[in-house]
Amino acid sequence: MSLLDTFFNPDVIMSSLPALLRGFLNTLLLGILSIGIGIPIGLGISLVRLYAPKPLRWLAVGYTDIFRALPVLVVLILIYYALPFLGIRLSSWASAVTAFAFIMSAYSAEVFRSGIESIPRGQFEASQALG
Repeated sequence: MSLLDTFFNPDVIMSSLPALLRGFLNTLLLGILSIGIGIPIGLGISLVRLYAPKPLRWLAVGYTDIFRALPVLVVLILIYYALPFLGIRLSSWASAVTAFAFIMSAYSAEVFRSGIESIPRGQFEASQALG
């Protein structure tokens, strides 16, 4: 057996192709759902962080800092294993979407916040002057 036959066996690849495609589609769906849920939440968090009263602003800062600092695996474990102690039972799929959406919202909140803060103050004043 050559090295190529050991690491690239067409029979094994063809027999496992349906499972690989199912995994690819599940991964794609998980990513689309997490991004689709996380980005609007992140926009809301960034607007709260920029324009809300101080107590709400501190909550948004804390949320963003915590979920950006925690490793993804820790968030997954906390949501899947800790929420049932609070009486909230989620399926494994819903737990994964929720965890990835929380993390995505924290990162996208920082992206939106920095984008809004990069606009010069004169641009806001000009838009208010125009109506």
